[in-house]
Amino acid sequence: MSATWAAVIAAFGASALTGLASLGVMWWQQHLRQKSAAQAAIDAAVTEMLSRSMAVSLRADAVGQMIKIRSGLMEGVDIVLTRVRKPLDMFEFYDWMAQDMAPMNAAWSAIWAHGDQELVMRANALLAACTELLSASTAGMPAETLLAKAKRTVAGERWTPEMLEEMHKALTTLAAAREQLAQYARTVRRLPAARLFGPEPAAAADGHQPPSQ
Repeated sequence: MSATWAAVIAAFGASALTGLASLGVMWWQQHLRQKSAAQAAIDAAVTEMLSRSMAVSLRADAVGQMIKIRSGLMEGVDIVLTRVRKPLDMFEFYDWMAQDMAPMNAAWSAIWAHGDQELVMRANALLAACTELLSASTAGMPAETLLAKAKRTVAGERWTPEMLEEMHKALTTLAAAREQLAQYARTVRRLPAARLFGPEPAAAADGHQPPSQ
């Protein structure tokens, strides 16, 4: 092999190595960008779920109070006779609730798409806690006898001690689910330990504490 051909082959080899190295660098940069975008999506979804779940809890309390206030014989009088209020519209109520539930569902879906198994489980628990709170806040007062049903029709819905206990339990579960999601997200991001609820973290519904940093 002549010196000329040796130089040509060496030049091609160097060019190929340079090209492969450049491709490797580009691939690694693209990998980092994709990883960063996925993490940003997870961070945004966690923040959205935490924010919207708090808003849902406030809406649930408002709905519970509204049901108790806008029930009974006088409510019918105000709607039918005096017309000082219009009947409740389920479609309007759905749109009102969807202002927070729809974004929270979108964030939940983003965690399904980008989060690991532990994050998915904690997001599922938070969404379930919101559902349980809404169920507890809209529960009707038990009335098993005709007399009790007649009293409820006239006086309207009222909170019983058992219903208030269920509401408190649902709120506690929601608070714990919010904290556990936040604590895990902080752990993944390697953020400093933080007590999110007063001097001690809230216990989980099953009695376990969130993971320590």
